[in-house]
Amino acid sequence: MTDTDDIATLADLLDDFPITMIVTLDDAGHPVSQPFAMQQQHHRFDGDLWFLLSAESSTATRIAKNPIVDLAFSANSSWVSVTGNAELTTEQSYIDEMWDPSVEAWFPGGRTDPSIRALIVHTDSAEYWDTPGSTLATVFSFVKSKVTGTPIDIDNEKIDL
Repeated sequence: MTDTDDIATLADLLDDFPITMIVTLDDAGHPVSQPFAMQQQHHRFDGDLWFLLSAESSTATRIAKNPIVDLAFSANSSWVSVTGNAELTTEQSYIDEMWDPSVEAWFPGGRTDPSIRALIVHTDSAEYWDTPGSTLATVFSFVKSKVTGTPIDIDNEKIDL
């Protein structure tokens, strides 16, 4: 696959995930996971992933010390793991681009809240596992595998972006 094809494939897969688990590293180098809402409704995956968070959050503190992150996505029939470097910014145009009413629950002061940050993850690699078709097709593949004794057919690809 070309880089353009890889990005398009990942973008299509990521459209199915409203929530991700972002993994950062604490001071001792241990992984810490936390759920984050995707902002892809405002910015479709093009190699970067976009989020909003508070500068006062433990996630922002960990990213400021070590910007390497992993994002884990899971759905009924596909899974994605993305690694990259996280960037925190106060760039208001980015915040405005991602802002919607659901974010107000975390930032009651509105889009100009001084603690709000745009988090942009510049991805460098990804791996995905995707089963063929719908949930029903996935269940059928599992049953077929069990009955025939053959491994389930799952697409698995590692991508360098």
